[in-house]
Amino acid sequence: MPRKHLFSTLFLGLLFSTPVQAAERIVALTADVAEILVVLGKADEVVGRDRSAKQPALAKAVDIGLSRSLSAEPILRLKPSLVIGSRMAMPAGIWGQLNGFGLRAVQVSNREDGADYADTIRNVGSLIGAATAANKLATDWQNAMQPAGPMGKRILISYEGKTVAGRDTPGDTLIRAAGGINAAATVVGYKPLDAEAIAKLAPDLILVADHNKAAYGGIDQLKARPDIASTPAGKNGKVYEVPAHEFFSVNLGSPVAVKKLKGMS
Repeated sequence: MPRKHLFSTLFLGLLFSTPVQAAERIVALTADVAEILVVLGKADEVVGRDRSAKQPALAKAVDIGLSRSLSAEPILRLKPSLVIGSRMAMPAGIWGQLNGFGLRAVQVSNREDGADYADTIRNVGSLIGAATAANKLATDWQNAMQPAGPMGKRILISYEGKTVAGRDTPGDTLIRAAGGINAAATVVGYKPLDAEAIAKLAPDLILVADHNKAAYGGIDQLKARPDIASTPAGKNGKVYEVPAHEFFSVNLGSPVAVKKLKGMS
């Protein structure tokens, strides 16, 4: 057989004998993981997503409900080959349920405060065959989250003007990355405080989730509250409304949130 035809035959044989990796059918249980999948180029393989994952690239993915109140049925209907989410996926038993139904369901983070987010990125990359790109993304994220120096300001992050973000929360991670001091550091997790306790925290800066206006009555009403007005933040006009996704979760946008936090002080 002529050499040219021999090479052609060998090439065609290799082409048709090499198995093509089938696309995954991925369900992203949490928005922080969904955005990693998008950045790593896997949006087309996401068939289901947490309702709070708003990326345009995921517009065709089915809404499976909110990550904090998931149920197995909407996920099972999508017949996924891979289910991924962070510790934010609730109830905690959802993982056991999904694995019990024979699904490959993997929780890719362990810390409630999101401080292991770089590991989360790498874990997702490993699961979807994008380890190299994920490692670069994680390294860049880590570098961007390094505190430039102490800010020295006491910062209070509140869900609706009463519930504060203490230690072991994403808010605490972001405050520390900005070089600030969590005014609620004596609290563990999220905890509602009365007016007297909030006033005693004496924060220099207060952030409140803007989707809870109905609870705190809007920014002007919040600033006028005696406990808020008596704090250094209240006296100096350092009380702000912020989007919940920026300061109540650790995600790819957290370096921008940290920079924003520094600018507010």
